[in-house]
Amino acid sequence: MAIDDYKQAMRYENLIRNAYNCQTGNRNGAHLSFMQNAMTMERGESNTKHLGSFKKQFEKVKTYISKALIKLSKTKPYSKESIFFNGLNHELEYSNSTKDLMEIVNTGLDKIIELKK
Repeated sequence: MAIDDYKQAMRYENLIRNAYNCQTGNRNGAHLSFMQNAMTMERGESNTKHLGSFKKQFEKVKTYISKALIKLSKTKPYSKESIFFNGLNHELEYSNSTKDLMEIVNTGLDKIIELKK
C-alpha cells in the first residue's frame, strides 16, 4: 500500500465522518479501508477475493460517497450549500475510476473545511 493511497483514503474517510458526525468504522462506510481496497483492486494489486470484484467494491464506495453527499446537503451548516453537494452527487454518476471519486471527495471535503471556518 502506497502512502499516497493512505492519504487519499483518509480524505474519503474524513468526508464520510463529517457527513454523519461519526467515528471511524464500517457503519456508513466511515473507514479508509473501503477506498484503499478499491484503489488497490483497480490496479490489480489486491488478492482479497472476499471483497468480490473491483466493480463491486467501486460501486460500494460510490454509494457511500453518494449517501454522504446527500446527507451533507440536508444537514446544517452544510445545507446552505445543498446545490453544491447535490452537484457533486450528480458528477458522481459519471465517475469511472477511483481517481474520479477522489476528485469529488477532495472537492467536497474542501467545501466542508471552508464551511467550518
